[in-house]
Amino acid sequence: MRPRLLVVDDEIGVVQSLSKSLSGAVSEGVLEVHHCLTFRDAERFIEGSLPEIAVIDLNLPQTEGGIVIDGLGRELIEVIRGASTRTKIIMITGETNRCVQDKYLNEDFLKGVNDFVLKESRTPWIRTLTEKILYLADLFIKAEKFLVREISDRIVLFNLDEGVTEYFRDKFSYDFVMPLSLEDAIDACERSPVCAGVVGVDDRVGYTFIRRFLKHRKDIPLVAVTTMTDVDGFEALKEAMKEGAVSGARLLDNDDYIEEALKRAMELRRGKLGKFSELIGNHPALVRAIGVAEIAAEGDSPVMVIGESGTGKELIARGIHSHSGRKGEFVAINCAAIPENLIESELFGHERGAFTSAVVSKKGLFEVADRGTLFLDEIAELPLQLQTKLLRVLETRSIRRIGGSEEIAVDVKVITATNRDLSALVGEGCFRNDLYQRLNVFFVRLPSLRDRKSDIPRLVYYFISDFSDKYGKGVIGIEEEALEVAQEQSWSEGNVRGLRNFIEKVIASIPVNKEVIGVDDLLDEIPFISLSEPEKDSYGAIFHKGFSIKDVEQWAKAVACIEHLKEVLREFDSLKVGERERQEVKKRLDIKNDGTFYINIDNGITIAFRIIREQKGHASESDVLKFLSVDSHKALRSFILDKINRKYNGDVDPGAYALRDSGGLGEV
Repeated sequence: MRPRLLVVDDEIGVVQSLSKSLSGAVSEGVLEVHHCLTFRDAERFIEGSLPEIAVIDLNLPQTEGGIVIDGLGRELIEVIRGASTRTKIIMITGETNRCVQDKYLNEDFLKGVNDFVLKESRTPWIRTLTEKILYLADLFIKAEKFLVREISDRIVLFNLDEGVTEYFRDKFSYDFVMPLSLEDAIDACERSPVCAGVVGVDDRVGYTFIRRFLKHRKDIPLVAVTTMTDVDGFEALKEAMKEGAVSGARLLDNDDYIEEALKRAMELRRGKLGKFSELIGNHPALVRAIGVAEIAAEGDSPVMVIGESGTGKELIARGIHSHSGRKGEFVAINCAAIPENLIESELFGHERGAFTSAVVSKKGLFEVADRGTLFLDEIAELPLQLQTKLLRVLETRSIRRIGGSEEIAVDVKVITATNRDLSALVGEGCFRNDLYQRLNVFFVRLPSLRDRKSDIPRLVYYFISDFSDKYGKGVIGIEEEALEVAQEQSWSEGNVRGLRNFIEKVIASIPVNKEVIGVDDLLDEIPFISLSEPEKDSYGAIFHKGFSIKDVEQWAKAVACIEHLKEVLREFDSLKVGERERQEVKKRLDIKNDGTFYINIDNGITIAFRIIREQKGHASESDVLKFLSVDSHKALRSFILDKINRKYNGDVDPGAYALRDSGGLGEV
């Protein structure tokens, strides 16, 4: 992706100077530059092709009927903002009156301007403007990298001799893997994304590999190749394609078909992944689940989706329906959300008069989903007596409404989902074994987010783009350090849904013109940091049911890093130190980044407030300092007091603590 820059200025000299300054970026393919000299030309350009970055002369003039109208650049703000909040607007002006400059700054920032550059001859303003443009272009390019689903360039080579292997290495720039056995090939696909496989079929070993490999990974396209150039080679390729290879080619001295065959396999792979585009990520475990789901979409057999809460079970169910070719609706119901006395009527319908409140006949969801798909979420919560009835529907493909005698035929693909171990429930007598076996024809397991942390950056950028549009914010990306903080979380509660809700909260509360999410933006929204892999000296907290005040008190003292900070402060007497000393502080505290460090301090203070208030009914600064054992240490006391002032002064949410004028802490 090359971000488009639109420069709108009637001074041709400005346009030329900026174009010259950006010529290197243009030649390197980093930026696409367009310019307009008039308001009307700019308006037409924006209507036809919205730029990612717009540099606009605030005092842009326009002549109408012999009259020159100044300041039309400001009207372009409304034109752009009426179409998108994503475009970054940099206003430039040659206005020299300081008061007027301030007026423009205040008024136009409220309208949606992201930055201002003053055309002052005594400053290198063209260079400043160029740096701002390149910074924004880099943000857009980075975001696009995560937003576009790229397939892996890794290809498995199997049953090829050394000469053929070298031929592929010399001819193509793919990342080739050469497993020695079927098991090694399957393992390679599990460890990292693989886009395709190339299998030699000069002998029966190749056919056997294709047949057995596709039983495990039907989602990965295989290309058959042979060194036999005559009719035998043609017959070998035909046999391989009957076994499941998607394409094939004889390796000729020149003008062979292998490049087209590989391209076909790649397009097929890209198409398969694109069918489930709402499931964001490239982790092998997710890609494999998508592959199984695609196979499960074929035919009418039931599908069972297993995964923790928030992993995307309904999304993959919708994907299965979308690509099943079924003409009816996708209908979803959460079995745990419907009272036991109502769920039978919801699923199977009822006739008028079947029970007291049945004043009219009603179709059940099986009828509503006829010729479509019925998604039964939380299937483990379905009452036993209804499990029997569901089994009968699956066997007979017909239902009978409550109070009715007529058998109604239904053509429904049933997809079930649960986050519980159904086989264990079968053993406990809580779930029918015959129903379990009937539902478990296809089994799709969705990985938890903590098991595919490499997908978190892609998910974060996807949610940033989504919620920036929703809330009218201008966020494009996220700082590397902030991304590390997000990746350090376990997300054990909520998984992808939890991450999505978290990013939505961050975007909703961030300033409208901010382009990048920083560490502080994240930490403001994380009440307790929960590291996925706590280490010996980690100060992350993972609270479980039944924790006591004593447990929290001990943790509060630990996260405040009291003893560690005392040791450091004896040497430095404050945290206002240089970079080398700051790294020493981090080393002594055994912390991975500043984000972890500062949030742990905040957690200690927050929990101290809660404990003291529960014990005494209120909390003062001195109570907190005494509780944290820092009341007698001058430097550390000042540091904690500063954190208290930063944390509790200003606007706070209901239920938080704020400083009273008297110095005490009370609940807002």
